[in-house]
Amino acid sequence: MKTEIQVSGMRCSGCELLVGEALEEMNGVEKAHASHSAGIVEVDFDPAVVGLDAIKKVIEEQGFKVAD
Repeated sequence: MKTEIQVSGMRCSGCELLVGEALEEMNGVEKAHASHSAGIVEVDFDPAVVGLDAIKKVIEEQGFKVAD
């Protein structure tokens, strides 16, 4: 399943890397791509393994705000 999450607070490619690597370490996340210029994180994941709430929590744990 692919989803796009709106995220604020990312300012550079380092922020993108931080979010992408944290998400790709999660069981069930196959691929993650963050764009600070667009303010989005695209995540390809298996909903049978990991939920959207857990994905959003990891993004927020990196210091960024997920839009409601």
